[in-house]
Amino acid sequence: MIGAVQVLALGYKQAELPKEIVNEINLLRSSDAVRLLDIYAINKGKDRTITEHAIEEINDWDGELIRKMLRSAGASRVLNTYTTDSTGFLVQGTPIPDIGVSVPDGTNVIVLLIEHVWASPLEDALRDGSAFPVAGGWAGRQALQNAGLVMNDTAD
Repeated sequence: MIGAVQVLALGYKQAELPKEIVNEINLLRSSDAVRLLDIYAINKGKDRTITEHAIEEINDWDGELIRKMLRSAGASRVLNTYTTDSTGFLVQGTPIPDIGVSVPDGTNVIVLLIEHVWASPLEDALRDGSAFPVAGGWAGRQALQNAGLVMNDTAD
């Protein structure tokens, strides 16, 4: 069984993917809690054309899985669908912005397809039980600090 899968798109203006991001992607690759399924890199030129490009520091990914998902018939419907009956799902689908519209011209984007391996047993328990998710989302750092969570400057 596969855990919840997240599509994460990160933009950057530099010609090369920042070294700090490359380092964090490599840490993801060695994690037991998540599994990096695919990486896809594109550029939205100043003329608004979108082209694929390779990232030298991460050369063993071809983006094929993400490309197939985005190009398959009904992909936008699948990726943007909200489930009306959440039974058996840990994470409900949420809209993924259209890169052609939401990304500023002259920007590079790296798209990561990340499986949350830790979530698989929880998702199985939801599917087999009578519980269901009501809501989910990301909490911003400022909101957490305002609520009193003490954050370290460096990760442990």
